[in-house]
This record gives sequence, C-alpha cells and structure tokens, in this order.
Amino acid sequence: MTKLHDNKVSGDGNRFVIDTPVKPKTMADNEWKARLQLAACYRIVDLFEWTSVVYNHITLRIPNTNTFLINPFGLRYDEIRASDLISIDDEGNALSETSWPINKAGFNIHSFIHRSRPDLHSIIHTHEPSSQALCALDSPFIPLTQEACQFHERVGYHDFRGIVLDDSEGPEIVRALGKKNHTLILKNHGLITAGSTCAWAFVRHYAFIRNAKVQLAAMAAGRVSMINQEALKKTRDQFETGEAQGGAKVRHPEWPALIRKIDQIDPSWKH
Repeated sequence: MTKLHDNKVSGDGNRFVIDTPVKPKTMADNEWKARLQLAACYRIVDLFEWTSVVYNHITLRIPNTNTFLINPFGLRYDEIRASDLISIDDEGNALSETSWPINKAGFNIHSFIHRSRPDLHSIIHTHEPSSQALCALDSPFIPLTQEACQFHERVGYHDFRGIVLDDSEGPEIVRALGKKNHTLILKNHGLITAGSTCAWAFVRHYAFIRNAKVQLAAMAAGRVSMINQEALKKTRDQFETGEAQGGAKVRHPEWPALIRKIDQIDPSWKH
C-alpha cells in the first residue's frame, strides 16, 4: 500500500483531493513539494501539446534557496516524474545524482532571469507554433481578448542572435525583462513566461498562446479592433490583484483542475 502524506492538491471542497506519496527521507519538505509542482507542470504542458519532444525547459526555484529544478535532458515531458527532476545551482551545475545530462545551453536564458528577478521563481520556455508565429512577425503582441489584458505593459522583446550557448546575451535579456515584465518574446525563437509559482507561469503561457491565435486570425481576416488603454489597465489590474478570479477558492482554480486531469491520465508524475 502506498503511504501518503498531507501534501494534497485540493479542488472543489473535499470532493476532489489528490494524495501524493510520502517524500523521500533524505529530501527536505520544501524540495519535495517543489518537485511535485514542477512535475505536474511538465505533464500539463505536454497535455496542451506545447512540447518539442525533449527540448525546451521549465524551471522552478526550491523555496528559500538558490537551487532550481529542471528536466533531465532526453526525457519527454509525459515521462517526467517528481523524482526524475534534477536540482541545479544558478549556473546550471547538477547538485543531485542523475544519469541524465542537463541542457546547459537551455538553462542560460533561465539563469539570467532567475538572477535578475528573484520574484520570478518559475519560468516556462516553449517553441509552441502559434506563439512562435507571433515571434516571427514584425508586429508586437496586441491584447485582443479579456485574458490578454494581463500582458499590458508586461511583455519584453529580445532579438534573435542564434542559440544562447553562453552568457553574452544576458545583459540584454535582463534589460528586455525589466522590473515589471513577466513575459518575453524571443524574436524568431519562442515564448517565455514567468511567475512566482508554476501556476502563475502556466496561466500566463496559456493566456498568451490563446491571444496569439486570436491575433494571428484577426490580422489575417482584416482590421483589428483594439482595446482602449483605460480598459487594458483596469483589466490587467483585476488579474494582478486577484479580482478576476471572482471568488474562487484558490487564486488559479484552473491549476488544481488540470492537476486532477493529468492525475487521471497517468498518476506516475507524482512519484
């Protein structure tokens, strides 16, 4: 029988509760909880088909540390379990024992962001086609939907210079992100969203991609109807203060709902 501990992902009251295995004896509680959240995030990103087989990355800082968790380079996102994740320092060096390599080139961009913005603990980077198409356009991101208003004055842009194999682009990435942005459009490359938790980074990724699809379709169809600046700011503030959740039990109710979904599909993520 699998032993359970009290780290539960709750949904609506007590009806939907996911129990998770007891943490390894040698692992701190904060690391195990972080592993569960990040493993769930990888599975959810796979659920939405935002993956590039084994490429791209999602990172998460272990709370109250300068240690991060990242995927083993070579595993598909639908294979990743909490115990598979590799702990690394802020330069991408492995701190936990693993037989898998780390894609240090991929972590370079993440490391710039984590170092410059200690408030952004989780970062998602994908090469999802709709957002990549927008990254390839000579056009900025245009908020055209209610959910997209949360990106008003929160998006930075960085020009493509090739694969980021060293830290030479670090200062420009930091400058593009600034102090308030949580999203980066890597021109001719891909999308980055970040947040204080995996949930924040994910919901931003989801909203960006949805609006990218709308923007591409609207631009192809004809003249785009813009949202006025006052409405943009008001709606963004409603998202950032939590008003947009409209009385939900948790800040992002879609997050536990999606965890329940991936747990129904394959519960191995939490082991």
